[in-house]
Amino acid sequence: MSASNFNQAKADTFGHYMMDILNKSALALMTSIGYQTGFFDVIAKLPPSTSEQIASAAELDERYVREMLGALVTGGIVDYEPISKTFRLPPEHAKWLTRTSGASNWASQIQIISILASVEQEIIKCFHKGGGVPYSAFPRIQRL
Repeated sequence: MSASNFNQAKADTFGHYMMDILNKSALALMTSIGYQTGFFDVIAKLPPSTSEQIASAAELDERYVREMLGALVTGGIVDYEPISKTFRLPPEHAKWLTRTSGASNWASQIQIISILASVEQEIIKCFHKGGGVPYSAFPRIQRL
């Protein structure tokens, strides 16, 4: 590739695209954690609440709830009211994230990301040596 063929604008656009993938991957993991801990089910039933109130209602550690809320607000999943310092899960979002969603629950389905990540090194070995990753390496997959 010659320097005259290099398109800096295209490279910058792709760099931003990759950063977006990284950010959304982290958000996917937070969403999975939110589902598995029951966080979404609790916050969906609360009025606008502080991180302390949410943690107490969910019986979760406040520091971790606060960190999760930061990611979920930044990711556009949870709303934040800076004057009252309260958080709220909009009902339009809760529809897709709580256990009442049934088969439409994206927070449940997004767990596939962490399941696949848990066998990443085994998959890499398969790229080099062939073979496959046994179904037994995916014990959580049956719950999904």
